[in-house]
Amino acid sequence: MSSPTALFEHSFYIGNYLSGIMYGIELMMYFSTLRHLRRRALRRLSWKFFFLYSTLLFILVTIDMATNAVWGEIMWIDKRESPGVPAFILEDLSVWYQVLGSTTVVAMVLMGDALLLYRLYIIWGSNYWIVVFPGLVYCATLTLGILELVSAFKPGGFFYSGKTIDIGTPYYAITVSMNILITLLICVRLFYLSRQARAALGDESAKLYTDVAAILVESAAPYTAMGILFLPFYARGNNVVVALGQVWSKLTCIAPQMIILRIVSGKAWTRETVATLTSSSDPEGRRGRRPLGASRSKSSVEFTSALGLEFQPASHLYSNEPTSTTITSGAESEQKLPFEELELSDIERG
Repeated sequence: MSSPTALFEHSFYIGNYLSGIMYGIELMMYFSTLRHLRRRALRRLSWKFFFLYSTLLFILVTIDMATNAVWGEIMWIDKRESPGVPAFILEDLSVWYQVLGSTTVVAMVLMGDALLLYRLYIIWGSNYWIVVFPGLVYCATLTLGILELVSAFKPGGFFYSGKTIDIGTPYYAITVSMNILITLLICVRLFYLSRQARAALGDESAKLYTDVAAILVESAAPYTAMGILFLPFYARGNNVVVALGQVWSKLTCIAPQMIILRIVSGKAWTRETVATLTSSSDPEGRRGRRPLGASRSKSSVEFTSALGLEFQPASHLYSNEPTSTTITSGAESEQKLPFEELELSDIERG
């Protein structure tokens, strides 16, 4: 005879297994982020923030993994005979360490959404107005998230059933809707900026910033897509949500960590690159008042300069003669290369 909790147990087991794989991915990205930050010696306040943010995310996801592992061990080993797995699930859903794991998930969701709001602000040229509405929605999710945790803490409460769902459904609905809005706004802006980058650098050199993978990472699209898949199962109280919830909870950590890794490795869109591309877009050049080749070369220099390169001299941009170009990257050594040999990989070394 099939156990009444069989689907729940299957979902919990599959979710734990997938979570272990995703935790390994997070572990790799976290230490890769630390390696990049170590090279920069945490000289800037922003690098210190990225270190603290990444470390806090890593601690939270580790707590989530540990609590699920402990709960599964007790359920399937310690309590297998008495009171039995079904009885244990019904009686111990709101045990303190399980609620602690749920708390870390809500905290990671809020941290990830906060980073997305900041990236939206940066990618839209430091425009405060673009984040006003998403910011208000974020405040609403913060309130609902706290109420959901309070409900889960009560005796008999559980993250995926009972009265907690009555609060959790609007919480996740608003959260996912906000993620969809932010992802769409970031994607639209990045597609526009990608056209500017290709015009400035050419298709091949601009791939670092304009390819599909870069846009998916910058917009946290996988995180948003998983939230869309998670929401209907959660609202219906289907036990499949236990597996989906564990996968989504890991994406709440992985998605912002991927963005931070791109930032610290010099591959992400920054305030300077966005400002340079938007300011170097010249309608007069497009109408033919300036030679097209000259406009593109100048934009290329401005764009790459914003990424940390200094080109001297600039007069060769309007000449057909081969010229040597000095590349200066921070306080590191200088080298001379023919202008035609400059690649975006030179920028990454900054």
